[in-house]
Amino acid sequence: MMTTDNDPVSRLAEEKRRSRKLLTLVGTTFFAAAVMTYVGYRISDAMGPMVDSEGNEVGGRFRLMDASDGTMTDMTFRGRWMLMMFGAVHSVGDSSTKMLTRLSQALHILDPDGHRIAPVFISLDPQRDLSEQLRRYASQFPAKIIAGTGAPATLEAVTKEFHATIEKRPDPDWGYSYMTSPQIVIMNPDGRFAGMIPSTASPEEIQAKLRPLLARQ
Repeated sequence: MMTTDNDPVSRLAEEKRRSRKLLTLVGTTFFAAAVMTYVGYRISDAMGPMVDSEGNEVGGRFRLMDASDGTMTDMTFRGRWMLMMFGAVHSVGDSSTKMLTRLSQALHILDPDGHRIAPVFISLDPQRDLSEQLRRYASQFPAKIIAGTGAPATLEAVTKEFHATIEKRPDPDWGYSYMTSPQIVIMNPDGRFAGMIPSTASPEEIQAKLRPLLARQ
């Protein structure tokens, strides 16, 4: 029997073929993303946490994955004041976004060109905060936020070194979210611990803490 494009049987068969192609494309995309995440984890695990206090009371050496699928270490930021923060794109009470917004307002006054201060935001949610998500998230803030993450074992070691915690909580909208670290750790241009700022500090309070430190440089 001859069929035409207007034939219901032909249309149904064509719709099924399109559905199979779409499912294949979606499946391939998710598989590729999973593979990239797995590869990133394996690379991070193979490198090891590489955490060393270097004699610091808080903070020290680290090696993590940055938002460009490369690696970053504490040495990447030598010569600049480093502000080390831990949170997630999906954070409890959207606290990470609020923290980075206030920090951006302070840095607009203190370091508008981004030459003296390196604000480093480390996601505690590597399963969801992949490189593309972190790039988009960091780009929404006026300050030049440097975003990264790591394999779970690496994150556990680094957060301990910087006296932060990894706390995951149920979330009605996102399924789960993470607590933002209560403190922003300040490391001087030589990689030495220089103090902390509450993550809930106002832009004025952040400026008051950082301005005397910058004056010493």
